[in-house]
Amino acid sequence: MTIGIDASRAVKKIRTGPENYSYEIIRAILNLKSDHKFILYAPHSPYNEFPTGENIEWKILPQQRLWSQYRLAKEVNSNPPDVLFVPSHVVPLMSHLPTVVTIHDLAFKYFPQSYSAFERRYQNFSTGVSVAKSNRIIVPSQATLTDLVKFYPTAKSKTSVIAHGYDKDLFKPADSHEASPQNYPYILYVGRIEEKKNVRLLLDAFVLISKEKKRVNLVLGGRNGYGFEMIQEKIKNLPKEIRSRIFQPGHLPRYDMIRYLQHATILAFPSLYEGFGLSVLEALACGLPVVCSDNSSLPEVTGDAAILLPPSNPLAWASAFSRILNTPELATKMRQAAIKQAENFSWQTAAEKTLLEITHAANK
Repeated sequence: MTIGIDASRAVKKIRTGPENYSYEIIRAILNLKSDHKFILYAPHSPYNEFPTGENIEWKILPQQRLWSQYRLAKEVNSNPPDVLFVPSHVVPLMSHLPTVVTIHDLAFKYFPQSYSAFERRYQNFSTGVSVAKSNRIIVPSQATLTDLVKFYPTAKSKTSVIAHGYDKDLFKPADSHEASPQNYPYILYVGRIEEKKNVRLLLDAFVLISKEKKRVNLVLGGRNGYGFEMIQEKIKNLPKEIRSRIFQPGHLPRYDMIRYLQHATILAFPSLYEGFGLSVLEALACGLPVVCSDNSSLPEVTGDAAILLPPSNPLAWASAFSRILNTPELATKMRQAAIKQAENFSWQTAAEKTLLEITHAANK
């Protein structure tokens, strides 16, 4: 059959969660041995490499705003594939194709203050359309399935949980000869610098651990998000000796992020809500001790390999950091458990399950 894929998120130059998922799942599907033809739709040519082959075709459809609802819809209505796969939320309202969509989270329902008025309305609209029009829905965790059914009960009968994977060639423990990007041990956070990621709790915990450990740094890697000004103001008001040990390299390109993950002492992830938590999985794959929130999907990703804490008590987080920093045996045990836990996840497995959902939707 001919499978159309919305690759608009996958071709972005700078990718965060949903964009990384789109990039990885599309590449993994194209790498499967298959007799299907794939048409990839995007508003511009990809910045990164994708698998090629006689059964793979790109259709570049230039347009800026509301690309899915107008440009993609027009193309698939004029030249319809047998089925359409949308890896990130937004199903074209005017399309009548059999469709499979991935819905990553329902954060806009729980944290409306973290979105602009337009974003809230559009997220609510697009998610409602996606649930109503899709033949099959994919979510990355049981937690997201629970949220989806809570707000959209009709989704229950057509939704499957398919966990994300990670690139096993890239995300792995460091070569002992590679240099660290920091001169001192460091606690690493990777994600948007925004309010719903709870970065301010991490700053409070770092202030506490800094009173005990004078030679540990904090690295906040990621793009600025909603409410980052308040976070920057908090950093600005910290004592100079603590402020001087907080580093913000901004968005970390793929290989830089891997290097930071491989050489960190701890990954700290105090997020208030995650549909999956891909950066946590990638940290586990690098053999990094993880301290993260005990909410939403994160216990599913970490299993017994991380220290899980409520995202509300800086003292508990500082205490966990202290235990790892001061107990080499615990750090070693957590590194071993992290690598073992990560082995439960695979992009190939995710792609195989996703392709089954796609073919099921087309044949229904």
